[in-house]
Amino acid sequence: MAVTKKHTLSAVVFDTTVLGAITRQSIAQESEIRGDRTSGEVWARWQALYKQRVAPSFATRDLATALAEAGLTGVSIADLTAGFIMYAQKYALGGTRTAGAAHRKFVLDNGIIVPRRLSVAHGEDAELEYEIYATSDGTNHPLTITDTQALPAGIDDAARFTLPAAGNITIGSKTINQVQSLEIDFGIQAITEGADSDLWDTFCGIEEIAPSLVITTTDVETLGPAQVPRTGLACTHANTILFLRKRDDGGTFVADGTAEHIKLTAAGLAVIDEMLSDDGQTTLRLPLVYDGTNAPLTIDTASAIS
Repeated sequence: MAVTKKHTLSAVVFDTTVLGAITRQSIAQESEIRGDRTSGEVWARWQALYKQRVAPSFATRDLATALAEAGLTGVSIADLTAGFIMYAQKYALGGTRTAGAAHRKFVLDNGIIVPRRLSVAHGEDAELEYEIYATSDGTNHPLTITDTQALPAGIDDAARFTLPAAGNITIGSKTINQVQSLEIDFGIQAITEGADSDLWDTFCGIEEIAPSLVITTTDVETLGPAQVPRTGLACTHANTILFLRKRDDGGTFVADGTAEHIKLTAAGLAVIDEMLSDDGQTTLRLPLVYDGTNAPLTIDTASAIS
């Protein structure tokens, strides 16, 4: 049989906010099927579907827009009037992409969208990964699928962020030099629950948020009494500041004084995990903590670098 249909990813939509720069997306349906073997037989004679979990995920390079929609504590899909929407964009046979109402649309009305990981390396663009815990309204499948749909208007790809220039990553008042990579694990432990033999869970929430930072550098002297001592370095929001530098479309970088960069502050105890790797790198880890006033990690998506 000939191949006549093929699809790819597209933008995603938070209510009416279209998020572009999507690099990965998937929609998994995890089905728990049980088939028990009884009476000493080698094969199961009985089988049924016990539970399903819809688990979409995606990644984007438009960090500022994404974090404004779903930051450190995520966002409830029920608070999005039009829900959260993903698309399967249809290829055109013998061409590029099919125009008009020819695509598949996936809509979630309940659940929670949480950031999972932000990562960036020297010479690369930062990416932000999200995971979705979808739930049912108690009657319907968590995901509504419709075909012959148009893609959202206003798809854009106008933002890229990367590591800042030297001197703009400060941990516990110590400048971390020769940075090769930065990774933020948002540490969100989300849960869903069901009852009454429902196939799909109907409740979702966040049980714990334990974010952490990991920085790799080729400056092995980062470990030392003048930088990060062996027993760690106490960090506060006042002395632990990191920037993600915005690239300039058609140029190099947006000017430091322009309020379009991303500023992060954090509190916790920084330690050196790997003093020296085989490629000459040192790894600094900073598990974050609540100081009683500020969230463990604060994020400003429209900041100047100073």
